[in-house]
Amino acid sequence: MTLVDSDPTPDAVSAAGPAPRRAGRARRAAAPAAVKDPQIQSLPRWARAPNADRDAAAFAAGAGLALFDQILRGGPDGADVSSAAQGPAEPAYTGCLRQRLALKAAESCATLSRLREDAGGLRDAEHLAGVEPSPAGRLHRLFRLDAARPARLHAATLAAALSLLSLPGTDADDLPQSLAQALSGCLAGAPDPLTAAARASAVAMKLCAVGSAIDAEVFALWVADLALATRLDWARPVPLLAIGILHPSLRRGPKGKRPRPLDADWPEAVALAYGLAIGDAHALAADLARRAQRLTAVAPKLRARGARRVVDMLLADDAVTPAAAARAGLSDRAARRLFDRLVALGAVRELTGRETFRIYGL
Repeated sequence: MTLVDSDPTPDAVSAAGPAPRRAGRARRAAAPAAVKDPQIQSLPRWARAPNADRDAAAFAAGAGLALFDQILRGGPDGADVSSAAQGPAEPAYTGCLRQRLALKAAESCATLSRLREDAGGLRDAEHLAGVEPSPAGRLHRLFRLDAARPARLHAATLAAALSLLSLPGTDADDLPQSLAQALSGCLAGAPDPLTAAARASAVAMKLCAVGSAIDAEVFALWVADLALATRLDWARPVPLLAIGILHPSLRRGPKGKRPRPLDADWPEAVALAYGLAIGDAHALAADLARRAQRLTAVAPKLRARGARRVVDMLLADDAVTPAAAARAGLSDRAARRLFDRLVALGAVRELTGRETFRIYGL
């Protein structure tokens, strides 16, 4: 993997002197909206998924998803929403939330596929590598689609996912369309969102069975999140099922068999996996809400001309490099100085622990 970083030596933190009065007014006008009420309460104990009680799995998953739904609909009052069908505005940090969950989901699927990359390697490959993505990198990009496309069972969205997994039949014009029709039927006939997710993932697994079994299973996990988000009327899917499906409590039998989409008890496994994953997602959202509030609070203090764009990038993605910030309009030196300033203000973290090829995020 070739890392791309034009100037690996970080600049020292610079003390920001007083800005001219006119520039100060311009910065205040351009400052991002503050994050609304970051005090998200922790998930109640009664809503947490039990380790082995499958009878309570659906209740725990439903309760957790209902509380998480409130987080996703907790954007600022009066925010500009282009269509009433989109529902209430989401908090500013939900892009980062989805992408950080996408990283976790990709790491889980890399383990499922017996690939070596961990979360740090996947992050480096996405944000620093100057080559085509590896098989694990394509898994990461599969789940990163969730932050880029609406939660709709469109043939184009399914085609993009199939292409990343290189499943047979991807180039056939009728496969994504037939998938979209079959999955829409699953959603229409399912009594609740969890059942819809379980049925859709099983259908996806069947229709892609001629390809790699592991790739088909990963695609099925991705489809489940898409189906769930569609039924819950979320603006975009949230990577969840792949994060919870490998939990040891889901294994059964003397050989510890993990659940698969074509198993008879797959719906129960889906409910339990979502209950486990939503607890992690809820905790992550609470943490990111506090970090996002800190970032938007210090944004008016930033003197760099392109600082607002960098703040938006940090709220929208898991990680941002100085090189990416430079492409947004800053010089390489200005980008590094800006990130040093944000770290000094406690608004962002350096995520790698390295002295070179650094990556920053909430």
